[in-house]
Amino acid sequence: MPGRRFWGLIVLTVSLVFCAIGYHLNDRSPSGPWGLAGLACGLLAVLVISRLQKK
Repeated sequence: MPGRRFWGLIVLTVSLVFCAIGYHLNDRSPSGPWGLAGLACGLLAVLVISRLQKK
C-alpha cells in the first residue's frame, strides 16, 4: 500500500488521466467537468487507501 508521501502523486495521476480522456472525448479541447471528476476520484482513492491502511 502506498504511504502518505505518495498521496499527492496518486491524486495528480488520476486527475491527469481523467483530463486526458476528457480532452480526447471533447474534440481536443479542455473539459472542465472531466478535470473536476478526476480530482474527485483521485481524492476518493486517497481516502479509501487511507481508510484501508488504518484497519
